[in-house]
Amino acid sequence: MANVHCAYCHSAYEQIGFPDLEIQVHNSWLFLPWHRFYLYFYERILGKLIDNETFTLPFWNWGARALEGIQMPSIYIKKSSSLYDKLRIAWHHPSALVDLDFNRDDPGLPYEQQVDRNLKIMYHQVISRGKMSFLFMGSPYCAGDKTTDDDRSLEKVP
Repeated sequence: MANVHCAYCHSAYEQIGFPDLEIQVHNSWLFLPWHRFYLYFYERILGKLIDNETFTLPFWNWGARALEGIQMPSIYIKKSSSLYDKLRIAWHHPSALVDLDFNRDDPGLPYEQQVDRNLKIMYHQVISRGKMSFLFMGSPYCAGDKTTDDDRSLEKVP
């Protein structure tokens, strides 16, 4: 499944009838539906392997409960969890807030300032930059189109 993802998200295939153009679902309206179908089939395959048709991948619903959602769930730091990563940067661990504008530097902001910064980033990316579907999701993508690296808000931050 990792190879399937890489094939369509890292230009591994050429477009049929356009041998000089690669297929790339990013920066286009295909981004969301393609990734949703990819995850759907990945979950079905895993569910079949473990004989559990109701299996779903664990996910971080960071938007569910405002302030709780911008903290990393504790399951990510439990050594017995398959979601644990010993190389994860410690300043992201609970009860620290996640920096949605993370650039490998710890700004060391107080809690209230980090919350304010995160909410402003989300407002900027989803609301103010997404006033038209083209600005939020990217452009239409049809056979013969070249891939772009346009600055679409959906894929940039967080």
